[in-house]
Amino acid sequence: MKIKFFAVCLIFTIIFILPSQMSFAKEEPLGSFTSISGFVHVQRAKETEWIKAEQNMSVYFGDKIKSGDDGEGEITFLDQSMLKIHQNAHIAINTIISPVEKRNSIILFFGRIWSRISKEALRRKAFEVQTPTAVCGARGTEFSTAVYEDGTMLVRVDSGHVNVDNEANQSTLASNQGSQLSFITNEIKTESDFQPDWEQARKKGRQNLFADGEKYGGFVYSEIHKRRDQLKSLVDNAGRLSEEKERYLSSAKEARKRGDDLAYEENISKVTKINIEIMELNRKIAFSGRRLECHFGLFSHYGYLAKHPELSKKFHGKEFILKELDNIEMIEAEFNAMIEEGMKISMEDMENLMDDMRLKMKNFRESNVKKDPFDEMDKDFE
Repeated sequence: MKIKFFAVCLIFTIIFILPSQMSFAKEEPLGSFTSISGFVHVQRAKETEWIKAEQNMSVYFGDKIKSGDDGEGEITFLDQSMLKIHQNAHIAINTIISPVEKRNSIILFFGRIWSRISKEALRRKAFEVQTPTAVCGARGTEFSTAVYEDGTMLVRVDSGHVNVDNEANQSTLASNQGSQLSFITNEIKTESDFQPDWEQARKKGRQNLFADGEKYGGFVYSEIHKRRDQLKSLVDNAGRLSEEKERYLSSAKEARKRGDDLAYEENISKVTKINIEIMELNRKIAFSGRRLECHFGLFSHYGYLAKHPELSKKFHGKEFILKELDNIEMIEAEFNAMIEEGMKISMEDMENLMDDMRLKMKNFRESNVKKDPFDEMDKDFE
């Protein structure tokens, strides 16, 4: 029964949900600016130019948004969820989302945001805030998230629940609870009636970074290299599975030509299993990509500070940042190519899996024999 239930969910997701999600991500706006003050600029996906944000301006998949010293912006999404961007913040919206994920993801490179996510919205899609330090997953809630230049992360829940996960530990925070995390410690301490001094934390983060840029830059640098290797392994594995799938498809075609139905079904069953494995790899590639992008954004910000004619004078350890900046930019270019290849492989396999599922549903509808439509599929999951 579990296998049949999984098969039902899989078919429904692939045939009815994913095509609309992929179209939505590529073509439709996610929401629009409903309030703007001061310096707020937007960079569209795959563009280099930053443009001034304006009232009612639409936001799209892959947009990056930054605010200045006096800048604040508020975005209302189509599902009526809201995102408030405070001053001196830099975020990205849904930059790397797998076609098999039902998820909205905000990448917070640095700065502070406030999110209000309705339960109705979460019934359709999960919502997360990714930072270089940890990931916050919302469960019908209002909450604030901040991450500062030394990696200090603050989370406060106004209502509902938020799951905080730094990949070493995780904790669920409830209303009026919060936590402070850092690059240095893996522990997530829950504090009741958490009332952080956001501005003081921001100033302390700048002070810590400028006191020892090599320490904090070195941590982000190490994370980038570690995650780059993880991502490469995932993409390589997806490529290997795709090659394996092509061999089974070729064997299935040969079996069909010689009339060997048993061999044909065995090979097609193996293809289906591989497609499901690739779907799971696709999720992992997207998650690893989002984690890695967080660190690229923060290190790029370190580079900006290290090159700034005035701020760099106070930046101890900027030499390490400047020395490694070109290397990190090369890794980022490699990263973009890996993500594109990983998603390309997965999209091709997704299309094949969709075709396979549609064919089985079509055959069932045309069949005059009344039987469980998933009997054949059960063979694929045995």
